[in-house]
Amino acid sequence: MQAVAKPRVSDGDLTRNRGLARDSAPRPRVLHIVDSLEIGGLERLVHDLAITRGAASTSVACLCALGPFGEVLRNRGIPVELIGTQGGYIPTVWRMRKHLRRIKPDLIHCHNLFSFLNGCTASRLAGNIPLVMTKHGASVPGNGLGSRMNRVLIRRADVVAVSRQARHIMRVWTGNRQVHYIANGISTDAYDHLPTRTEARTQLDLPQSSFVIGIVARVTPSKGHQLLIEVFARMRTKIANAMLLIVGDGIGLSEVKAQVGRLGLNSPVRLMGERQDVPTILAAMDVFCLPSETEGMPMTILEAMAAGLPVVASNVGGIPELVEEGRTGFMVGPGAADELEAALVTLANDPERAREMGRLGRDRLWNEFSVKSTLSAYEELYREVTTRRGRLMADTAPSSPALKVL
Repeated sequence: MQAVAKPRVSDGDLTRNRGLARDSAPRPRVLHIVDSLEIGGLERLVHDLAITRGAASTSVACLCALGPFGEVLRNRGIPVELIGTQGGYIPTVWRMRKHLRRIKPDLIHCHNLFSFLNGCTASRLAGNIPLVMTKHGASVPGNGLGSRMNRVLIRRADVVAVSRQARHIMRVWTGNRQVHYIANGISTDAYDHLPTRTEARTQLDLPQSSFVIGIVARVTPSKGHQLLIEVFARMRTKIANAMLLIVGDGIGLSEVKAQVGRLGLNSPVRLMGERQDVPTILAAMDVFCLPSETEGMPMTILEAMAAGLPVVASNVGGIPELVEEGRTGFMVGPGAADELEAALVTLANDPERAREMGRLGRDRLWNEFSVKSTLSAYEELYREVTTRRGRLMADTAPSSPALKVL
Protein backbone atom coordinates (compact mmCIF):
# COMPACT_ATOMS: atom_id res chain seq x y z
CA MET A 1 0.00 0.00 0.00
CA GLN A 2 1.33 3.44 -0.85
CA ALA A 3 2.06 5.93 1.87
CA VAL A 4 -0.38 8.75 2.55
CA ALA A 5 1.24 12.13 2.18
CA LYS A 6 1.11 14.77 4.87
CA PRO A 7 -1.96 17.01 4.79
CA ARG A 8 -1.91 19.64 2.04
CA VAL A 9 -2.46 22.67 4.24
CA SER A 10 -0.96 26.10 4.50
CA ASP A 11 -1.33 29.38 6.35
CA GLY A 12 -1.36 30.03 10.04
CA ASP A 13 -1.12 27.46 12.78
CA LEU A 14 -1.82 24.51 10.49
CA THR A 15 1.71 24.69 9.10
CA ARG A 16 3.28 24.00 12.46
CA ASN A 17 2.25 20.40 12.82
CA ARG A 18 0.96 18.48 9.83
CA GLY A 19 0.96 15.03 11.36
CA LEU A 20 -2.14 12.91 11.84
CA ALA A 21 -4.20 13.78 14.89
CA ARG A 22 -3.53 11.54 17.86
CA ASP A 23 -5.81 8.51 17.87
CA SER A 24 -6.10 8.67 21.69
CA ALA A 25 -7.84 12.05 21.65
CA PRO A 26 -11.62 11.96 21.06
CA ARG A 27 -12.74 13.54 17.82
CA PRO A 28 -14.86 16.69 18.06
CA ARG A 29 -18.49 16.18 17.09
CA VAL A 30 -18.82 18.07 13.81
CA LEU A 31 -22.00 19.15 12.02
CA HIS A 32 -21.56 19.84 8.30
CA ILE A 33 -24.03 22.37 6.87
CA VAL A 34 -24.58 22.26 3.10
CA ASP A 35 -27.16 23.53 0.63
CA SER A 36 -27.87 19.93 -0.40
CA LEU A 37 -26.23 16.58 -1.01
CA GLU A 38 -27.06 16.38 -4.70
CA ILE A 39 -24.39 14.97 -7.04
CA GLY A 40 -21.41 17.33 -7.13
CA GLY A 41 -17.84 17.85 -6.00
CA LEU A 42 -18.56 19.69 -2.75
CA GLU A 43 -21.20 17.14 -1.90
CA ARG A 44 -18.87 14.24 -2.68
CA LEU A 45 -16.27 15.68 -0.30
CA VAL A 46 -18.78 15.97 2.55
CA HIS A 47 -19.98 12.42 1.80
CA ASP A 48 -16.43 11.03 1.97
CA LEU A 49 -15.49 13.00 5.10
CA ALA A 50 -18.66 11.89 6.90
CA ILE A 51 -18.16 8.22 6.10
CA THR A 52 -14.46 8.34 6.99
CA ARG A 53 -15.09 10.09 10.34
CA GLY A 54 -18.12 7.96 11.23
CA ALA A 55 -21.56 8.54 12.73
CA ALA A 56 -20.29 8.98 16.29
CA SER A 57 -18.50 12.22 15.44
CA THR A 58 -20.22 13.51 12.30
CA SER A 59 -23.66 14.62 11.14
CA VAL A 60 -24.97 16.70 8.24
CA ALA A 61 -27.70 19.33 7.90
CA CYS A 62 -29.05 20.08 4.42
CA LEU A 63 -30.76 23.41 3.89
CA CYS A 64 -32.56 22.73 0.59
CA ALA A 65 -32.59 19.02 -0.28
CA LEU A 66 -31.12 15.67 0.75
CA GLY A 67 -30.08 14.43 -2.69
CA PRO A 68 -28.53 11.05 -3.56
CA PHE A 69 -25.50 11.49 -1.30
CA GLY A 70 -27.82 12.31 1.61
CA GLU A 71 -29.70 9.07 1.10
CA VAL A 72 -26.42 7.12 0.92
CA LEU A 73 -25.22 8.66 4.18
CA ARG A 74 -28.51 7.86 5.93
CA ASN A 75 -28.24 4.27 4.74
CA ARG A 76 -24.71 4.17 6.18
CA GLY A 77 -26.01 5.35 9.57
CA ILE A 78 -24.77 8.95 9.32
CA PRO A 79 -27.36 11.39 10.76
CA VAL A 80 -28.60 13.69 7.98
CA GLU A 81 -31.26 16.33 8.72
CA LEU A 82 -33.26 18.29 6.14
CA ILE A 83 -33.77 21.77 7.60
CA GLY A 84 -35.70 23.35 4.71
CA THR A 85 -35.70 26.98 3.62
CA GLN A 86 -39.46 27.53 3.55
CA GLY A 87 -40.47 30.87 5.00
CA GLY A 88 -37.14 32.52 4.24
CA TYR A 89 -34.09 33.42 6.26
CA ILE A 90 -35.46 33.90 9.78
CA PRO A 91 -37.59 30.70 9.95
CA THR A 92 -34.69 28.73 8.44
CA VAL A 93 -32.27 30.05 11.06
CA TRP A 94 -34.78 29.29 13.82
CA ARG A 95 -35.16 25.68 12.67
CA MET A 96 -31.37 25.37 12.48
CA ARG A 97 -31.05 26.76 16.01
CA LYS A 98 -33.47 24.13 17.31
CA HIS A 99 -31.46 21.41 15.54
CA LEU A 100 -28.19 22.69 17.02
CA ARG A 101 -29.63 22.76 20.54
CA ARG A 102 -30.87 19.21 20.08
CA ILE A 103 -27.64 17.60 18.77
CA LYS A 104 -25.12 19.89 20.56
CA PRO A 105 -22.15 19.68 18.15
CA ASP A 106 -18.70 20.78 19.25
CA LEU A 107 -18.14 22.54 15.93
CA ILE A 108 -20.06 23.59 12.81
CA HIS A 109 -18.44 23.20 9.38
CA CYS A 110 -20.27 25.25 6.73
CA HIS A 111 -19.65 24.75 3.03
CA ASN A 112 -19.88 27.96 0.97
CA LEU A 113 -21.44 31.23 1.95
CA PHE A 114 -25.18 30.53 1.76
CA SER A 115 -24.78 27.69 4.26
CA PHE A 116 -22.50 29.87 6.35
CA LEU A 117 -25.01 32.73 6.57
CA ASN A 118 -27.64 30.42 8.01
CA GLY A 119 -25.27 28.31 10.08
CA CYS A 120 -23.35 31.20 11.63
CA THR A 121 -26.49 33.07 12.66
CA ALA A 122 -27.99 29.92 14.16
CA SER A 123 -24.76 29.13 15.99
CA ARG A 124 -24.84 32.47 17.76
CA LEU A 125 -28.41 31.84 18.89
CA ALA A 126 -27.49 28.33 20.07
CA GLY A 127 -24.54 29.31 22.24
CA ASN A 128 -21.77 30.55 19.94
CA ILE A 129 -20.69 27.16 18.63
CA PRO A 130 -17.26 27.40 16.88
CA LEU A 131 -17.32 27.64 13.09
CA VAL A 132 -15.25 26.54 10.10
CA MET A 133 -16.26 27.77 6.63
CA THR A 134 -14.86 26.17 3.47
CA LYS A 135 -14.95 28.09 0.19
CA HIS A 136 -15.48 25.77 -2.76
CA GLY A 137 -15.35 27.02 -6.31
CA ALA A 138 -13.93 30.22 -7.74
CA SER A 139 -16.95 32.52 -7.68
CA VAL A 140 -16.39 35.95 -6.17
CA PRO A 141 -18.91 36.90 -3.44
CA GLY A 142 -21.37 39.56 -4.55
CA ASN A 143 -22.50 42.79 -2.92
CA GLY A 144 -26.04 41.84 -1.89
CA LEU A 145 -27.41 41.92 1.63
CA GLY A 146 -26.40 38.32 2.32
CA SER A 147 -22.83 38.97 1.22
CA ARG A 148 -22.62 42.11 3.35
CA MET A 149 -23.86 40.16 6.37
CA ASN A 150 -21.38 37.37 5.66
CA ARG A 151 -18.52 39.85 5.45
CA VAL A 152 -19.24 40.75 9.08
CA LEU A 153 -20.07 37.26 10.31
CA ILE A 154 -16.98 35.68 8.71
CA ARG A 155 -14.85 37.20 11.47
CA ARG A 156 -16.22 34.49 13.76
CA ALA A 157 -15.04 31.61 11.58
CA ASP A 158 -11.86 29.88 10.54
CA VAL A 159 -11.89 30.09 6.74
CA VAL A 160 -10.63 27.31 4.45
CA ALA A 161 -10.20 27.36 0.67
CA VAL A 162 -9.89 24.25 -1.50
CA SER A 163 -7.61 25.90 -4.07
CA ARG A 164 -5.06 28.69 -4.12
CA GLN A 165 -7.32 30.75 -6.36
CA ALA A 166 -10.20 30.38 -3.88
CA ARG A 167 -7.84 31.32 -1.06
CA HIS A 168 -6.83 34.51 -2.88
CA ILE A 169 -10.50 35.39 -3.49
CA MET A 170 -11.34 34.96 0.19
CA ARG A 171 -8.29 36.87 1.38
CA VAL A 172 -9.25 39.86 -0.75
CA TRP A 173 -12.93 39.61 0.19
CA THR A 174 -12.23 39.35 3.95
CA GLY A 175 -9.68 42.17 4.04
CA ASN A 176 -6.58 39.97 4.00
CA ARG A 177 -7.63 37.73 6.89
CA GLN A 178 -5.95 34.37 7.37
CA VAL A 179 -7.33 31.71 5.03
CA HIS A 180 -6.22 28.09 5.34
CA TYR A 181 -5.63 25.97 2.25
CA ILE A 182 -6.77 22.35 2.37
CA ALA A 183 -6.94 20.60 -0.98
CA ASN A 184 -9.83 18.27 -1.72
CA GLY A 185 -9.23 14.54 -1.57
CA ILE A 186 -11.34 11.51 -2.42
CA SER A 187 -11.86 8.05 -1.04
CA THR A 188 -10.11 5.61 -3.35
CA ASP A 189 -12.01 2.54 -2.13
CA ALA A 190 -14.14 2.37 -5.29
CA TYR A 191 -10.99 2.51 -7.45
CA ASP A 192 -8.93 -0.18 -5.75
CA HIS A 193 -10.41 -3.04 -7.81
CA LEU A 194 -11.60 -1.55 -11.09
CA PRO A 195 -12.51 -3.76 -14.03
CA THR A 196 -10.03 -3.75 -16.90
CA ARG A 197 -10.79 -1.49 -19.83
CA THR A 198 -11.95 -4.52 -21.82
CA GLU A 199 -14.23 -5.69 -19.02
CA ALA A 200 -15.65 -2.21 -18.46
CA ARG A 201 -16.45 -1.74 -22.15
CA THR A 202 -18.12 -5.12 -22.27
CA GLN A 203 -20.30 -4.19 -19.28
CA LEU A 204 -21.25 -0.85 -20.89
CA ASP A 205 -21.65 -2.24 -24.41
CA LEU A 206 -18.93 -0.03 -25.86
CA PRO A 207 -16.72 -0.96 -28.86
CA GLN A 208 -13.37 -2.36 -27.76
CA SER A 209 -11.47 -0.61 -30.56
CA SER A 210 -12.77 2.93 -29.95
CA PHE A 211 -10.75 5.84 -28.57
CA VAL A 212 -13.08 6.87 -25.75
CA ILE A 213 -13.13 10.42 -24.42
CA GLY A 214 -15.29 11.13 -21.39
CA ILE A 215 -16.61 13.97 -19.27
CA VAL A 216 -18.29 13.53 -15.88
CA ALA A 217 -19.86 16.78 -14.72
CA ARG A 218 -23.09 18.65 -14.22
CA VAL A 219 -24.39 19.69 -17.62
CA THR A 220 -24.19 23.45 -17.23
CA PRO A 221 -22.71 26.09 -19.58
CA SER A 222 -19.66 26.65 -17.36
CA LYS A 223 -18.47 23.03 -17.75
CA GLY A 224 -17.77 23.36 -21.48
CA HIS A 225 -19.85 20.49 -22.83
CA GLN A 226 -20.78 22.32 -26.03
CA LEU A 227 -17.17 23.26 -26.71
CA LEU A 228 -16.15 19.62 -26.24
CA ILE A 229 -18.85 18.40 -28.64
CA GLU A 230 -17.76 20.96 -31.24
CA VAL A 231 -14.14 19.84 -30.91
CA PHE A 232 -15.14 16.18 -30.97
CA ALA A 233 -16.99 16.67 -34.28
CA ARG A 234 -13.83 18.20 -35.77
CA MET A 235 -11.45 15.54 -34.48
CA ARG A 236 -13.64 12.73 -35.84
CA THR A 237 -12.27 13.62 -39.28
CA LYS A 238 -8.82 12.66 -37.95
CA ILE A 239 -9.69 9.98 -35.38
CA ALA A 240 -12.53 8.05 -36.99
CA ASN A 241 -12.93 5.60 -34.10
CA ALA A 242 -13.37 8.32 -31.44
CA MET A 243 -16.30 8.11 -29.02
CA LEU A 244 -17.53 10.62 -26.45
CA LEU A 245 -19.25 9.68 -23.19
CA ILE A 246 -21.17 12.46 -21.44
CA VAL A 247 -22.04 11.53 -17.85
CA GLY A 248 -24.23 13.82 -15.81
CA ASP A 249 -27.44 15.80 -15.79
CA GLY A 250 -28.26 19.47 -15.52
CA ILE A 251 -29.96 22.53 -16.94
CA GLY A 252 -27.95 22.43 -20.16
CA LEU A 253 -28.78 18.86 -21.14
CA SER A 254 -31.48 19.76 -23.69
CA GLU A 255 -29.11 22.09 -25.52
CA VAL A 256 -26.40 19.43 -25.52
CA LYS A 257 -28.82 16.85 -26.94
CA ALA A 258 -29.85 19.29 -29.66
CA GLN A 259 -26.22 20.01 -30.58
CA VAL A 260 -25.38 16.31 -30.78
CA GLY A 261 -28.31 15.72 -33.12
CA ARG A 262 -27.59 18.79 -35.22
CA LEU A 263 -24.00 17.65 -35.82
CA GLY A 264 -25.07 14.09 -36.64
CA LEU A 265 -23.24 12.61 -33.65
CA ASN A 266 -25.96 10.45 -32.12
CA SER A 267 -23.98 7.27 -32.75
CA PRO A 268 -20.47 8.19 -31.48
CA VAL A 269 -21.74 10.33 -28.57
CA ARG A 270 -23.39 8.58 -25.62
CA LEU A 271 -25.49 10.75 -23.27
CA MET A 272 -25.42 8.57 -20.16
CA GLY A 273 -27.21 10.81 -17.65
CA GLU A 274 -26.62 10.69 -13.92
CA ARG A 275 -24.99 7.39 -12.98
CA GLN A 276 -24.06 5.42 -9.89
CA ASP A 277 -21.36 3.38 -11.68
CA VAL A 278 -18.95 6.21 -12.45
CA PRO A 279 -15.80 4.20 -11.53
CA THR A 280 -16.72 1.56 -14.14
CA ILE A 281 -17.44 4.24 -16.75
CA LEU A 282 -14.08 5.90 -16.07
CA ALA A 283 -12.38 2.50 -16.40
CA ALA A 284 -13.78 2.26 -19.93
CA MET A 285 -12.28 5.61 -21.04
CA ASP A 286 -8.96 6.41 -22.69
CA VAL A 287 -8.89 10.07 -21.60
CA PHE A 288 -10.87 12.32 -19.30
CA CYS A 289 -11.75 15.84 -20.45
CA LEU A 290 -13.06 18.84 -18.49
CA PRO A 291 -12.96 22.05 -20.58
CA SER A 292 -14.58 24.26 -17.92
CA GLU A 293 -14.77 28.02 -18.01
CA THR A 294 -14.37 28.19 -14.22
CA GLU A 295 -13.60 25.64 -11.50
CA GLY A 296 -12.67 25.27 -7.88
CA MET A 297 -10.94 21.97 -7.08
CA PRO A 298 -12.89 19.54 -9.31
CA MET A 299 -13.48 16.19 -7.68
CA THR A 300 -14.16 14.57 -11.05
CA ILE A 301 -10.54 15.15 -12.07
CA LEU A 302 -9.45 13.43 -8.86
CA GLU A 303 -11.74 10.50 -9.72
CA ALA A 304 -10.26 10.33 -13.23
CA MET A 305 -6.76 10.29 -11.73
CA ALA A 306 -7.82 7.50 -9.36
CA ALA A 307 -8.97 5.53 -12.41
CA GLY A 308 -5.55 5.96 -14.05
CA LEU A 309 -6.66 8.33 -16.83
CA PRO A 310 -4.74 11.17 -18.49
CA VAL A 311 -6.59 14.46 -18.05
CA VAL A 312 -7.20 17.21 -20.60
CA ALA A 313 -8.69 20.23 -18.85
CA SER A 314 -8.86 24.01 -18.84
CA ASN A 315 -6.14 25.92 -17.07
CA VAL A 316 -8.54 27.55 -14.57
CA GLY A 317 -9.23 27.55 -10.84
CA GLY A 318 -7.58 24.73 -8.93
CA ILE A 319 -6.96 22.53 -11.98
CA PRO A 320 -3.25 23.52 -12.27
CA GLU A 321 -2.84 22.18 -8.72
CA LEU A 322 -4.07 18.77 -9.91
CA VAL A 323 -2.81 18.33 -13.47
CA GLU A 324 0.93 18.40 -14.15
CA GLU A 325 1.26 19.79 -17.65
CA GLY A 326 2.79 17.25 -20.02
CA ARG A 327 3.21 14.70 -17.24
CA THR A 328 -0.26 13.66 -16.05
CA GLY A 329 -2.21 15.43 -18.78
CA PHE A 330 -2.58 18.62 -20.77
CA MET A 331 -4.07 21.98 -19.84
CA VAL A 332 -5.62 24.30 -22.40
CA GLY A 333 -6.97 27.81 -22.31
CA PRO A 334 -10.68 28.17 -21.47
CA GLY A 335 -12.63 28.21 -24.71
CA ALA A 336 -9.53 27.34 -26.76
CA ALA A 337 -10.99 24.86 -29.25
CA ASP A 338 -7.80 24.39 -31.27
CA GLU A 339 -5.72 23.65 -28.17
CA LEU A 340 -8.32 21.20 -26.91
CA GLU A 341 -8.45 19.36 -30.21
CA ALA A 342 -4.64 19.19 -30.46
CA ALA A 343 -4.34 17.71 -26.95
CA LEU A 344 -6.97 15.04 -27.60
CA VAL A 345 -5.53 14.10 -30.99
CA THR A 346 -2.04 13.84 -29.46
CA LEU A 347 -3.24 11.31 -26.90
CA ALA A 348 -5.26 9.39 -29.48
CA ASN A 349 -2.14 9.02 -31.64
CA ASP A 350 0.14 8.04 -28.75
CA PRO A 351 -1.68 5.50 -26.54
CA GLU A 352 1.52 4.53 -24.73
CA ARG A 353 2.07 8.11 -23.61
CA ALA A 354 -1.58 8.35 -22.56
CA ARG A 355 -1.24 5.23 -20.39
CA GLU A 356 1.95 6.56 -18.79
CA MET A 357 0.28 9.89 -18.00
CA GLY A 358 -2.60 8.02 -16.40
CA ARG A 359 -0.27 5.92 -14.28
CA LEU A 360 1.61 9.01 -13.05
CA GLY A 361 -1.66 10.75 -12.29
CA ARG A 362 -2.87 7.81 -10.25
CA ASP A 363 0.37 7.78 -8.26
CA ARG A 364 0.00 11.51 -7.59
CA LEU A 365 -3.59 11.04 -6.46
CA TRP A 366 -2.61 8.33 -3.99
CA ASN A 367 0.26 10.37 -2.58
CA GLU A 368 -1.28 13.83 -2.41
CA PHE A 369 -5.07 13.87 -2.78
CA SER A 370 -6.51 10.98 -0.79
CA VAL A 371 -9.38 11.66 1.59
CA LYS A 372 -7.09 10.57 4.43
CA SER A 373 -4.79 13.51 3.73
CA THR A 374 -7.71 15.92 3.54
CA LEU A 375 -9.35 14.55 6.68
CA SER A 376 -6.06 14.73 8.58
CA ALA A 377 -5.76 18.43 7.75
CA TYR A 378 -9.35 19.11 8.78
CA GLU A 379 -8.96 17.13 12.01
CA GLU A 380 -5.97 19.29 12.87
CA LEU A 381 -8.01 22.43 12.25
CA TYR A 382 -11.04 21.09 14.16
CA ARG A 383 -8.88 20.38 17.20
CA GLU A 384 -7.23 23.79 17.02
CA VAL A 385 -10.61 25.54 16.82
CA THR A 386 -12.22 23.56 19.65
CA THR A 387 -9.12 23.87 21.85
CA ARG A 388 -9.13 27.64 21.31
CA ARG A 389 -12.80 27.68 22.26
CA GLY A 390 -12.04 25.74 25.44
CA ARG A 391 -9.30 28.17 26.42
CA LEU A 392 -11.58 31.14 25.76
CA MET A 393 -14.35 29.71 27.94
CA ALA A 394 -11.87 28.98 30.73
CA ASP A 395 -10.46 32.51 30.55
CA THR A 396 -13.90 34.14 30.69
CA ALA A 397 -15.40 31.86 33.37
CA PRO A 398 -15.90 33.49 36.78
CA SER A 399 -13.13 32.49 39.14
CA SER A 400 -13.95 30.43 42.24
CA PRO A 401 -13.55 32.16 45.56
CA ALA A 402 -10.29 31.33 47.31
CA LEU A 403 -10.46 28.81 50.14
CA LYS A 404 -10.02 30.36 53.53
CA VAL A 405 -7.01 28.94 55.32
CA LEU A 406 -7.69 28.35 58.99
